[in-house]
Amino acid sequence: MSQDTIDLLKAMVVILLVFALSTVVMMYLLFAYRTFGGNLPIIGSLPSYEPPAAIPLLVDVRWLVVLGATFLTGSGLTLILTSQTMDMAMLIFAKAMTLIITAAFGIFGGIWLYMRLSAGTELSLASLNRLAIALVIFFVLASVLRLSSLRASGALRFAIAAALILLGPIVLVSL
Repeated sequence: MSQDTIDLLKAMVVILLVFALSTVVMMYLLFAYRTFGGNLPIIGSLPSYEPPAAIPLLVDVRWLVVLGATFLTGSGLTLILTSQTMDMAMLIFAKAMTLIITAAFGIFGGIWLYMRLSAGTELSLASLNRLAIALVIFFVLASVLRLSSLRASGALRFAIAAALILLGPIVLVSL
C-alpha cells in the first residue's frame, strides 16, 4: 500500500469523524433553538427541521452517477492523451469525490447517533448500499487504478481507455 493511499485513508477517517461529530452538534443546536428560542425574532421564524428528512438527500446518488459516468469517460480520454497535468487533475477529482462521499457517510452517522440518543429509533442502513458502491469505486480509482499506473501498461492502455469511454454512458443509463 503506497503512502498516498495511506494518506487518503487517514483523510477519510478524519472526514468521517469530523462530519459525524459536526452533525450531532448541529442537530442538538437545532433542537435547542426549537425548544428554547421560539420567541426570539430570528430563531423563532426558522422552519422546523427533523433530522430524518436529510436522509433521502444523502442517499440520492443520481448526481454521483452523472459525475461517475462523466469521470469514466473523461478518464478514458485522458488515458489516450499523454498529460501528467490531466492525470493529476483526474486523480485529485477521484480523491475529492472519495472524501465527499465519506462526508455523506459521516453526516448519516451523525444523524443516526442523534436519533439513537434522542428518540431511540433506528435508521435503515439498506439505503446506503449504492452510496457505499460509489465510495468503493472512487476509492479504487483514486488509489489502485490511477491513470498514471494504467498508462504504464503499454499498448493495453488504449484498450482500457476504449473500455472506460464506452463504460461511461452505460453507467449513466443503467443507474
